[in-house]
Amino acid sequence: MTLKTIASVAALAGALVCTAEEAQPEGAGLKKLGAMLDLSRGRVYKVPYLKRCFERMSKMGYNSVMLYTEDTYRLEGVPKWGMNRGGYTKEDVKEIKAAAEANGLELVPCIQTLGHLEKWLRWSDSKDVRNNDWTVLVGEPKTYELIEKMVSFWQEAAGGSRIHVGMDEAWGFADNEYAKRNGKRPGFDVILEHLIKVCEICNRHGYKEVLIWNDMFYGLYRDNKGMSAEEISEKIPAGVRLVFWEYDSEDVDYYSKTIDGHIELNGKPVLAGGAHVWDRFIQFREKMLRASRAFLAAAKEKGCEEMWFTFWGDNGAYHIPEIIDESMFVCAELAAGRPVEPNDDNCARFKAITGMDYGTLAKLSDSMSHPNYNLGFREGTFFYDDPLYMLEVRNALAKWDGDGINRLIAWRDAMAEIEAGSKESGAPVSCAFNRATLTKLDYSLSMLEAWKAKDAEKIKEAAAKLDKAVAAMREFCEIYRNDWNATSQPFGFELIQKRNAGILARMEEAKRRVDEYLAGKAATIPEFDEAVTPFGNTW
Repeated sequence: MTLKTIASVAALAGALVCTAEEAQPEGAGLKKLGAMLDLSRGRVYKVPYLKRCFERMSKMGYNSVMLYTEDTYRLEGVPKWGMNRGGYTKEDVKEIKAAAEANGLELVPCIQTLGHLEKWLRWSDSKDVRNNDWTVLVGEPKTYELIEKMVSFWQEAAGGSRIHVGMDEAWGFADNEYAKRNGKRPGFDVILEHLIKVCEICNRHGYKEVLIWNDMFYGLYRDNKGMSAEEISEKIPAGVRLVFWEYDSEDVDYYSKTIDGHIELNGKPVLAGGAHVWDRFIQFREKMLRASRAFLAAAKEKGCEEMWFTFWGDNGAYHIPEIIDESMFVCAELAAGRPVEPNDDNCARFKAITGMDYGTLAKLSDSMSHPNYNLGFREGTFFYDDPLYMLEVRNALAKWDGDGINRLIAWRDAMAEIEAGSKESGAPVSCAFNRATLTKLDYSLSMLEAWKAKDAEKIKEAAAKLDKAVAAMREFCEIYRNDWNATSQPFGFELIQKRNAGILARMEEAKRRVDEYLAGKAATIPEFDEAVTPFGNTW
């Protein structure tokens, strides 16, 4: 089967529009709609960018913003806290707070007081409070001296009556050094004692409401067989609110039953959905729509009044900020019960708020996750696919058998359509990413076909496409670098720059190898000769 004889490509490409559900949900009736920005995974936004972000959030319908900071704020007297991580000073936070208030947004600090402190705990200076590589030591007086400094920083810098103190994914907090000192104790007892002490600190500094992620606390509560919900509820400090987070489930019944469990224990929870921009350049729009619709339906059913959409930045926060704007807009529209497809009204409103074309960004997000070719990969899977091994493309072709080429061509054609309208998009970084991915995939498909036929002329044509792919990758690396420096502090960029420079170097190496082959300096290209059988879904 050749690329020119695929009859179904046009139909597949034409279907690349996200249609998670035909009907839009009614508005969830939320009194508080917030966005949580992850400032701890490598990317720390500059203050001017946050100001711009707040202006846009306000116009989209948000009234709350949460800054997730593990060690990315300056704590005096704590050696190496936030070293080389780009932390905010008190003066920075005061400026951020003023900008939030000017746009009608409540600013809620979101810190960590139990787990997720591995970036600081790796330093020897933390040895007195280290339980394991990511959790602090419960019960240790110096732990609470540290937390006192954390809470004091945020109250002095931002004020307010609410603070989020984290405590999620704190695996092993009752083991390791804690167990050596205290023996083996029920995890729920340990985390409850810690929560009480942390709340005392927060209350002392003027915080009346203390939010915690629900996974550890609620999970341990469900496993606790010794006390009833009523008995446990009486032990939870006044003002504590559980934040029920879930980013993947599409089951309304699951959300409803879990909310009921929280109500039984601690009253109506704060809800936190996910915008699915983590581990990606581009939003996983389709998944976000399905999961968020289910979550919002349950929120309305149970009368929950506060929901946050989280913009996590796992694996280096390499998402493109333009996509954050599109994702925030979609989340706000969902919460309000309005349509999210790029109709005339949405496109006009988004253009007025951001200056960008909503249709282009929506198509880009849709094209990166549509089921016609998608079995769970991230768009970066193919962006970073080695140009000599072409392992991910070849695996997709093998795994999807005869339909693989159809799916990949459909994807390529969808990206080509986006490329055709990219100049009017107002989203140069996103479109440069699309162009780099498009040209790279086009090269891979052409080279695989040419090499299989051992057709020298076609190999030359594929090599010319590789030249275009190299140029597009260089362009993206430059545009992405400039955008990072415009929006974010330099700390953390080194990780992404190494990844991008690495794939660019491999593309240039592939070009040299192909040229050597065409010049008769090499009898073959062994990587191209290697047989590939499906190795399953590694994405």
